Amino acid sequence: MKQWVADLASVKWSRGKYSQSYQDILLERIFEQIGVRNTPPFCVEFGFNDASLTGGSGSNVANFVLHHGWQCLLLDGGHANPSINLHRHFLTAENICDVFAEHGAPAEPEYISIDVDSTDLWLFRSLLTRSRAMVYSVEYNSCFPLDRAITFPNDDAERWQGDRGYGASLKALQMVAAEGGYSLLWVVRPLDAVFIRNDLIEDGSGELVFPLSRWKHATSFNHHPCLRDASRSDLFLDYETYVQSGGDLAASRRSARDVARKSLLEDRWSVNRCMRIARRTLSFLSGR
Repeated sequence: MKQWVADLASVKWSRGKYSQSYQDILLERIFEQIGVRNTPPFCVEFGFNDASLTGGSGSNVANFVLHHGWQCLLLDGGHANPSINLHRHFLTAENICDVFAEHGAPAEPEYISIDVDSTDLWLFRSLLTRSRAMVYSVEYNSCFPLDRAITFPNDDAERWQGDRGYGASLKALQMVAAEGGYSLLWVVRPLDAVFIRNDLIEDGSGELVFPLSRWKHATSFNHHPCLRDASRSDLFLDYETYVQSGGDLAASRRSARDVARKSLLEDRWSVNRCMRIARRTLSFLSGR
């Protein structure tokens, strides 16, 4: 493992400049180590949930754009603003590569941020066939256990309903990343998993990043309420079964059913814990 990767474990992370947590500080540190490829460097973020660069829940790319001169492509299903290159598109696993090409995204951008609260895994999987970004971050669903590869279905008709029914588990995203030649570099709990292209950290040691077990504390952790519609737990798939079965959806749903119901429906929140989370959220938002 490269020394700078190992050193990430000893950093005392402070809140980022624009991101929801410390993502933009972490990313700045990563690119200080691996450099850039494009002139100027290029980044992409979707879904970008505001019409301004510094609005919404927090941008992972604003720091690069505003302070480092990077170009960006921003995509969202509900917002558009040509002045910041934000375009309105409903992204699917089938159209995302075409949308990137339509807007001139390079084949090897520096960084891509994925956060759509639903089909994140499938968008990530499709993009890996076209965009060899140096670094990806993908929102993960922290309520699933570390040892299970559970994901939202690749179904464009389904939407996030403001509860635990979104995205994919950390293990599922790690599997997709590994298929594409990427490794899980870091986890910003309980928000984003950060993946780096293997050739950028290859050192011959056979241990490029921390083992998955390091991130157990970032899983089986709820920060959203239980499913509003309990039947939606049966939508989720076991990605490991999906791969092994050659895409058998019925088998993948059966394999995911028990863990999805437990993770998405059981209320493990205490009143005191809910109050602590609410206070932290209010404090964070008021400090912006």
